[in-house]
Amino acid sequence: MHIISTTRPYSYEVLQNDISFLLGEYPFLRSFSIGQSVMGKEIHCLQWGQGEKKLFLNGAHHAMEWITSLLLMKLLETLSYHHNNHTAIGMLNLHEMFHDLSIVMCPMVNPDGVNLQIHGLGNEHTPLQKTRLKAWNGDSTNFSTWQANINGVDLNHNYDADFEKGLFAQHQLGIYGPAPTRNSGNEPESEPESKALAEFTRSFRPHIAVAYHSQGKEIYFDFNQKAAKTSQKLAEELAEIGGYTVEQPGGMADFSGYKDWVITEFGIPAFTIEVGMGKNPLPLSQFDEIYEDNLNMLLHIMRFFKS
Repeated sequence: MHIISTTRPYSYEVLQNDISFLLGEYPFLRSFSIGQSVMGKEIHCLQWGQGEKKLFLNGAHHAMEWITSLLLMKLLETLSYHHNNHTAIGMLNLHEMFHDLSIVMCPMVNPDGVNLQIHGLGNEHTPLQKTRLKAWNGDSTNFSTWQANINGVDLNHNYDADFEKGLFAQHQLGIYGPAPTRNSGNEPESEPESKALAEFTRSFRPHIAVAYHSQGKEIYFDFNQKAAKTSQKLAEELAEIGGYTVEQPGGMADFSGYKDWVITEFGIPAFTIEVGMGKNPLPLSQFDEIYEDNLNMLLHIMRFFKS
C-alpha cells in the first residue's frame, strides 16, 4: 500500500501518474473525466464500489489546498487495498461495502490553479496569461498563496447559493474582478471547473457529498438553516472522531460554496471538512495526522450508509 507518495507537492502531473498506477494495481477502480479546466487539463474522477448508495468526495477547489488531493488519493488507495485483500478496516468489511456503496472522488477540482501555486508561471502559460496572472497577483510572480483558477475566479464561490450576497461581500473586501482569492466570477458556474463539478453532481445524484478544504480542523454542515435532518448529528459524530469542531462559517465563506449549493439544490447531507491546522499551503509534515483523522471520519460516513 505504497503507491501514493506523501513526500512531495501534489501537482496535476503527480495526480495523473498516481491514477495510472492505482488503475494498474486495482483494475476494479473506474477512472473518468467530468470535463476540462480552462487550460484543457482533465478533471479526473475515480469510482470505488458498485452499490446503489452514493457518496461524492472532492478536493482542491482552492489551489494552495492541494494537500486535500493527496488525502483523497491516499484514502482511495487504502480502501482499494483492503477490498482487494478481503480485509476489514475499523471493523468495516470493505469487500462487502464495495457492493453496497459507490464512492466517487474528484481529487483535484482546480488543476490549473494547483500547478500555478506549486510551479509558478511556466511554459504552459501563454504570454497573455502570464501578463494577466502577474497583474491579478499584485504584480508579483510569487503564487504561493494563490487560491483561484487560471481566470482569477475562486471556484468555491462560483456556485448558485446566495450568489448575489457573495458578490456584495466580495465587493466589501474591495475585490471587483480577477484575483488570487474571493472573486466569485460574473455568474454561477461561469468557470469550466465548477460547471463540470455541478453537472456531474446533478447526474450522479449522491446521497452525501463532502468538499475537502484546508485548514482549521472544522466541519461545516449547514446553509441558511436548510441542512438535512441527519446532517448536524453526523457532523458532530465526525468531529468527535477526528478531533475537529463543528462550526458555522462567517463573512464571505457564508455564500456560493459547493456545499451550500448542494444543500440548496438537493437537500442532502453535505459537508465542508477543513483539514489540518496552520497556514496554507499546509506542510506535508502534517499529512499523517490529517490522513488518520480523515480515514476514521470517512469510515464513519461509510458506516452511516449501513444504518
